[in-house]
Amino acid sequence: MALIRLNNEQKMIESEVKKFAQSELEPIASEIDKKGVFPDEIVKKLSTLGLSSLIIPEKYGGAGLDITSLCIAVEELAAVCASVSLIFAVNNSMVAYPIMEFGSEEIKGEYLKRISHGDIAGYAIEDDSSSNTDSLISENKNGLYNFVLNGEVARFMILPVNTGKGKNLYIYDRGDEDNIKRHRILGMRAAGICGLEINSNKLTDTKALLTAANAKEQLCRMQSCIDTVLSALSVGLCEAAYNSAVEYSKERRQFGRSICDFPMIQEMLIDMKTQINAAKLLVFDAAAQFDTRLKQPLKAHIARLFASKAAVNCGLNAIQIFGGYGYTKEYPVERFMRDAKTIQLLNATGVDLMAACAKELI
Repeated sequence: MALIRLNNEQKMIESEVKKFAQSELEPIASEIDKKGVFPDEIVKKLSTLGLSSLIIPEKYGGAGLDITSLCIAVEELAAVCASVSLIFAVNNSMVAYPIMEFGSEEIKGEYLKRISHGDIAGYAIEDDSSSNTDSLISENKNGLYNFVLNGEVARFMILPVNTGKGKNLYIYDRGDEDNIKRHRILGMRAAGICGLEINSNKLTDTKALLTAANAKEQLCRMQSCIDTVLSALSVGLCEAAYNSAVEYSKERRQFGRSICDFPMIQEMLIDMKTQINAAKLLVFDAAAQFDTRLKQPLKAHIARLFASKAAVNCGLNAIQIFGGYGYTKEYPVERFMRDAKTIQLLNATGVDLMAACAKELI
């Protein structure tokens, strides 16, 4: 009996996204990573298929599917190209979700429909050097966000802002006067991650998403959504590394036999497969809990913590199995490892996740 049960609609999503990823995305995955360019054409094709608005309700032009369905799509894309997977993970879990849950009807009517019509939206990550304070909502003040996901192409984005009343999320329409700072990052090089210097004053209370009374609870639920979806991306990276390692170990011969016959290689492959199965169970358990609206942030945090570690471990094992070739860009396993390490640090570090888990447990 399968431990993860998908309904017919979810099975169809899995099949269609996998088919598209292998036929359309896999041939260009290495090239867009090397060039570090945002894959506009592929993103447009996937948006046409409804992936940019997968969880948005039908009344706003979306597919109206659940987080489990989103995790399936994100995992299948990540198994081929994590950068493209991240683009759609951000569009849905970091932008569409908080607008759906916390935005006014006016905000939903405008911005959810824009996403459904193919707009790629961004999300700014807070870090210690970002000037994301209440100066952004004061007259004639600028702001700097060092890492904006999808920022290279996003025409609007969600900005976390520390106001005098606490943290809030604001929808920001990017202006021509704002400056983009492109980064040379380790992984996710085609995901459009960049810095943004805001040189216009456009933040108003009408574009705020959270209510002061419930902001903490709202942010917790949003983080659970993000952790669940990004953990699915990590599972996809685990599978990418494992599949490449298995294929190579069958082809590579030493001392007259395939290296997959060597006990050391077998041990590494078994370890990778074990971590994949465990991570996948954690991810889809967290997704199922989220879809039933049960408050289980611990499950999402644990899934993210475990899956992100597993992705890095699988990447390193794959490189080890490839030997010297694993360190070359002629093979994709070095990309899988770089992407896995990037996603492990994205939006919540291991220390953050450990602290969140401890808070729920103790």
